[in-house]
Amino acid sequence: MVPMHKLQATVAGQPHGTPRARPSWNDLVDPDVRALAALIASPLLIAEHAAPIATLTDAWRTDSLRLRHRWLLDLDAAPQRLREHLAASNARQLGRYAEALWRFWFAQLPGARLHAAGLPVKDAQAVRGEFDFIVSLPGLPEVQHLEMGYKFYLYWPPGDDFSRLFGPNAADRLDRKWQHMLEVQLPLSQTALGRAALPADVARVTPRACLQGWLFYPLAAGPPAPMPGISPAHWRGWWCHSDDWQRPGAPWTELADGWTVLPRRAWIAPAAIDDPDAVVSAEACRAKIEAHFAASSQAQLVAGLERAGDGIWRETVRIFVVAPHWPRVSAAA
Repeated sequence: MVPMHKLQATVAGQPHGTPRARPSWNDLVDPDVRALAALIASPLLIAEHAAPIATLTDAWRTDSLRLRHRWLLDLDAAPQRLREHLAASNARQLGRYAEALWRFWFAQLPGARLHAAGLPVKDAQAVRGEFDFIVSLPGLPEVQHLEMGYKFYLYWPPGDDFSRLFGPNAADRLDRKWQHMLEVQLPLSQTALGRAALPADVARVTPRACLQGWLFYPLAAGPPAPMPGISPAHWRGWWCHSDDWQRPGAPWTELADGWTVLPRRAWIAPAAIDDPDAVVSAEACRAKIEAHFAASSQAQLVAGLERAGDGIWRETVRIFVVAPHWPRVSAAA
């Protein structure tokens, strides 16, 4: 087990802890508005220099977020239109939730034009694929074909390639997701079938990738060496097996003053909780996780919290807790 002082050092500051909330985030209260801001701000997982295709760069997204700070504050004060949009999108799965947030952002962004979202590509009646977004964006030439993804991957040592990064459901891997985006999704708009599916007012498009999310590293091992091709700016946390989590005296208990289990729609943005009843002790969190894994093998995402001067409990570390035999069981399933 890595010494606690090293864990504390890496959790307390970047680059190995929960990202420090940007000032705009601390101004936001509504969870969906916070998720929207965090989605735009989240760095790409793949380093821009390592991507063999154009990306929706960190710089472009950060600038667009900065220019819309006042608009986000107004939306936070009156978030009903965002809530109505999400309800109409039926965004129950996390990936669909992220897509719905992006759709709202593009529709509201000055200088942008959303030509299509979730556009199917058909060969006669057979669906051959789908475009995430066909959109014109300020500062970018031509119309963009964007393929988006917001993912959570856990590093399973040894090795330093993308195949060592598994999703909570280990059938999902970063190498497979990235390969599918590069070889299947993005080239589709450059085929005759894809061009025929474009809206009538769009003659050609520029394919761009936007794969964001969080990477998690073994709590027992401490921070790893940089992985080739992974953006050094990526957001990150820790992971451990449930039997290590439940062990009395486990080091994670010292990483924060309060704890909460995050529901899936709260996975994108660092947590900010103003209800003290939603924050529990390490012992209570251990018991909750133990009860969960007694009935289920589904991974749980836990946030460690510290109370800020404004009384809000803010996330300082997040830890994925997975079943004892992960990744073998979920990969086989």
